[in-house]
Order: sequence, then structure tokens, then C-alpha cells
Amino acid sequence: MSTPFDFSYPPFDALTALERNELLKHLDIEYYAAGSNIIVPNSPMLALFVVMKGLVVGGVEQDVYFAEHELFDGKAVLEGQCPHAFIAQEDTLLWRIPREHILQLSQRNATFAAYFYQDVARRIAELTPSPHQLSQATQMLSRVRDAALSPIHYIAADASVLEATQCLEQYQISSVLVQTEQGSGIFTQSDLRKLVCQGLIPAQEKAALHATYQLLSIESDATLHQAMILMIRHGIHRVLVQQHGQLIGVLEQLDLLASLANNPHSIGLQIDRASSIDELQTASDRFLPVIQLLHHSGMKVTLIAELIGELRQKLLAKLFQLLAPPEMLQHVCLLVLGSEGRGEQILRTDQDNALIIADDYQHPALESICQQFNEALHRFGYPPCPGGIMVSMPQWRKTVSEFKQQLNDWTYTPNGENVMKLAIWVDATAVTGNTSLLYTLQEHFNKWLDSNTQFMAYFAFPIEHFPTPLSLFSRLVTSGQQNVLDLKKGGLFPITHGLRSLALEARIQTKNSYARLAALCGGNVIDEQMAQDLSETLSYLQSLQLKYGLAAILSGKATINLIDPAQLTALERELLKDAFGVVKQFRSLLRHHFKLGML
Repeated sequence: MSTPFDFSYPPFDALTALERNELLKHLDIEYYAAGSNIIVPNSPMLALFVVMKGLVVGGVEQDVYFAEHELFDGKAVLEGQCPHAFIAQEDTLLWRIPREHILQLSQRNATFAAYFYQDVARRIAELTPSPHQLSQATQMLSRVRDAALSPIHYIAADASVLEATQCLEQYQISSVLVQTEQGSGIFTQSDLRKLVCQGLIPAQEKAALHATYQLLSIESDATLHQAMILMIRHGIHRVLVQQHGQLIGVLEQLDLLASLANNPHSIGLQIDRASSIDELQTASDRFLPVIQLLHHSGMKVTLIAELIGELRQKLLAKLFQLLAPPEMLQHVCLLVLGSEGRGEQILRTDQDNALIIADDYQHPALESICQQFNEALHRFGYPPCPGGIMVSMPQWRKTVSEFKQQLNDWTYTPNGENVMKLAIWVDATAVTGNTSLLYTLQEHFNKWLDSNTQFMAYFAFPIEHFPTPLSLFSRLVTSGQQNVLDLKKGGLFPITHGLRSLALEARIQTKNSYARLAALCGGNVIDEQMAQDLSETLSYLQSLQLKYGLAAILSGKATINLIDPAQLTALERELLKDAFGVVKQFRSLLRHHFKLGML
């Protein structure tokens, strides 16, 4: 008795009940003895084959294996001809589905058809399951021009605060623009409140003297997501909107928030207003619920990372500002490193931070402040870094001259540990303090690289530290007693470090992996197709990391990178194989480009 056809494997799990019944009517079973040809090169492809039992080998170089429930060759079925051979590696039973019926199903079922895309980027993008598509995610991607904009009203340069207030009341707005010879400024309800609290008389004060002249604007076709990022980054309550170079309105924070419940912007405001570490912790505690909300609402993982990255940097900056005296900030620079520096960390992980100190600066409380900073982060839920990469550790709290020497030591002795320390340093982003201190060190490092180009091979070599968990038989490879695979080591790290290495070689200053990829696309190493594949692969791996990381946190587990393939859906496993296939290609490209085999 033959084995029933299993519809739980992709792409057949995308078929409706009616489509499944139709497919069963067209199924045949064929037997091939070990060593016999199933398809010869350059022959018509008349059917799609699914392995029932046995093993098949094929592909351009006869190095791709197909086992039970795996199909071949989707691309050839669509094209009608197969350019290479498929051979039974052992006695094999195959399900045979006529090409005509596959084409009919593809025309009616877009998800089924998407499985046969050979463009990996398109395949992952089309097939990646989207969570619940709630209104918030849609609205976040709506355009600023579609939001309720407040009209712009102007007052003269010599207008009094009283006249400005009367304008606010008359038009029921919260801000007016003041026109002066030096340019336009904005006078708001907040400015009025401050003035009254100072005991000044509105009728006797000029509004121009109390206005703000560093105006921020956004294009009308920008997304509400971008407007929210701008407000979070600068801690403002409104942004001017322009179209074709002309101001057309004001997007108020309340108008943005009115359509977005439980949004991240309110956390940013809470951080800005915090006057104690306890108040700051209250804001920090809201991160996880907001991440869950954004994830379940269907927002893309890249957008979530951008929002949470801005909020977390704001959190760290505020924490340091609460602990350090104001004058200290002129002489030090607080950094976040690694994935935090790249703006790609969503869930809380180990701390990675450092502090640069001006050469001529000393403060008796500096060490204590740094210790309190890391202790507070631990209290917020960010564990101490096992490698000691924290401002409380002397090796990551140095003067400019000391860090220059540290960079020299890392580069002149490029062993595995030093290269990894340098790698996370390359991703350093300043969050508060004197940013020129970081620029000085970056210039020092880049000048050294200009005369030591051979160092790049040593810098790129860590991509060889962790094998891609995909076997010769295109099976996911697990390790340990729990049979898990590490998404970070096996997939995320080779991509992010590979892009970091290529960006460093090209002196591309941006830190984010997607921004690095955009800058590298079309160059000598990464063509457009590889760039698309890498972008979709990185996004897919990060989405799995977020989905199963959230599940691990809710179940009380410490790790967010280890995944049991058995927990994945059949479609997730197939897409993960595609993703790891792209990682293997990229590693091969890097290996050739940096000549890693010669080290």
C-alpha cells in the first residue's frame, strides 16, 4: 500500500482543500533503481517530482541532495526544460505531478507559486508569514501628508507674547512661526508656560526673544514612522511639514498619537521627563510590551529595530546624564558597541558600552559614576557583559591617547580575541557627551588602515569561526543535547561581520548593516541580486530571532539565539534553509575576496 501524500510540507500546505483533491487526481508514483537517471541534462521537464522514499542527487554540480518530502526541480518545471541531471542515489520512489497541473495551481494560488521563485530575496519576501496585520502597522507606514496637519500661522518679528497667545487661541493651534530678519522661529505653548513661570509679563515681552530657531522639518511623503523617529530622536512635540520646498503644515505629536495606541513615542517622552533612576526604570520596563505589540501588529523587524534602537540610546544617554555632573559631558563620550551600535538590537542582551575620556580631564567620581551606570542597567534587565565590555571596566574606560594605544595593540596583534574586540569597536556609536572624541579615534584608525591594507584579511577571518548549520544534504544541522542551532553564530554573524569588513575596507562610515549593504550594492563585490538576497535573508533571520526570542523570554529562558528546528513550522524550516544557503554563498564570496585561504 502506497504512502499517502503529505500536504503538511511546503508548498503543498498552501493549497486549499479543493486544490488538494485536484492534485491527488493527477498524482502518479514512479520507481527508480539506484544509479538510474531520473532526468537527463537539457531534456523537457514534464513533471514536478517529490521524493516519497529514497535519495536523489542533482543540481549544476551534482552536489544537491533531495530526501523524503523534498521536491525538484521547481525552476525547470516553470521553464519547461531541465539543464542538468537528476540521478537516484539509492532505490527511490517518487511522486510525479504533471507540469500542466503545477502551472494551473500556480496561476490560481499566489502563495503556492511563490515557492518556485528562484530569486531567494523574492521567495523569502513573498513567503515569510506576516503576523496579524493590525491597523497600527499600516498607519505607521502611512504618509505624513495623510495625517491631520495643523495650519501654519505667522506673526511679525516685533509681535508680543500676548499677540502670539491670542493667535494660538484664535486658531486653536499650539504653535506659531515668528518671522525675523535672521529667519523663522517657532513659539509654542511650552514657551508661553515657561515665560509665565518666570514671572514675565506677556504684553511686555517679544515672542521672537522666546522662540526656537533650530527648526526641524519633514517631507510630506515621508512615513509616520519616520516622523515618530524624528520626534523621538530630538525629544520634540511637533515637526514642520514641507512639500516641494514650501511649508504646508505642522504635524503635532498629539495628532500622530491619536491614531496610534500604545506607541513608542510615549516611552521617549517618559525618558525625557525622567528625573530619577526609578522613573527611568519605569520607562525601561515598557520596552518589552511595546516590542510585543509591534511584532504582533505585523511591523517589519527592521522598523522595530530602528524604533527600539533610538529609544534604547535615549535611555542610556539619559541614565548617564542623571549620574554625571553636566560639566563632565563636555570631556567624555559614552559609546554603545556591537549590535547596539548598529541599531539592530531589539531584545535586551548583555551590556556592550565604553567611555572615551579627554586626555586632559580627570574627575574623582568618574569611576563611581561608571560603576553606577552599569549597575543601573543590570537593574533594568541588561545583564553584565561576560567579556567585561562595560564602562565600569578600566580597559573600556580610557583616555583618547590610551584608546589609540589600545587600537594599535589590537591591530598589530590580530589574534581572534583582538579582532573581535576591534570588530565591536568599529560599530561604536556615540550616545551622549563630546562626540568629537570618537571622531578623533576613528580618524586615527582609518589612517593606520590606509597603510596596512593587508590587515583586512585578518579582520574578516572570524566569518570562518562558526560553520553554517546547513549540511551537504541541505538539512539543518543542530548541536548539543537539546538539538538546537544558533541563529547568531550560524547566520547573523557571518552576514553582519562580512558587511562590516567590506564597509571598513571601503571606508564606509555608516554602522547599520542594511545601510552598509545599500552603500556596497553595485560595487566590485556585491551585485544587486546578492544585495537583495542578503537583505531579505538578514531580515528573515532577525524576524526568527525576535519571534522565538520573545517566546523564550516569556517562558523564562535566558537565551534568544538558540532555536530548535522542530519548533519551526514547515515553511519556516524551508525558508531557513534558503537563508542559510545565502549565508554560505556570501561566506564563499568573502573567502575569495579577502583570500582567507592564504592565512
